[in-house]
Amino acid sequence: MALMAFSQGWTSEQIAKANTAKDVAVLSSVEKDAITYINLARLYPQDFVRYEIPGYYGPAKYGEYLKGSPYISSLISDLNRAKPCEALVFDVDAYENAKCFAIEQGLAGQEGHTRINCKKGNYAECCSYGMETGKDIVMQWLIDHNVASLGHRINCLNAAYKKIGLSVQYHKKWGKVAVADMIW
Repeated sequence: MALMAFSQGWTSEQIAKANTAKDVAVLSSVEKDAITYINLARLYPQDFVRYEIPGYYGPAKYGEYLKGSPYISSLISDLNRAKPCEALVFDVDAYENAKCFAIEQGLAGQEGHTRINCKKGNYAECCSYGMETGKDIVMQWLIDHNVASLGHRINCLNAAYKKIGLSVQYHKKWGKVAVADMIW
């Protein structure tokens, strides 16, 4: 993974510590980047505020739909109060579960958290639609724009979770779907 994919402020040591999935052969670079971004927010919450949030208004293809979003302000508050927690590490069972559901949703063109053919496990789940980079996927979850419960943000930053499986697949409505399943 190229250091240049991340904002300038991060040190190579910070990225290396967050990049827990770098050697996982089944993951794409986008999936590895997404895990790294989640881990940067977990390990270095205040640095994440400084390096990743300023000027972030969503992917260019969607316009600046996040400009002025109160959800960005609440994320900044949450991260500024957050204590660092452990990085998530890759888990093959969580990955297979996330991959199954991403494929299921993508082929059906569905959104949400209702599984039909994929097993229901004891996972904290995040789903993202239409995002093409690891950063955009994670920012969608962390900002959680118009999601009153902030469930995706809570899942990503919950120190109780130790492992992650994350899969990005084709989605017939949105182009891409990402599913992350996190476990204890």
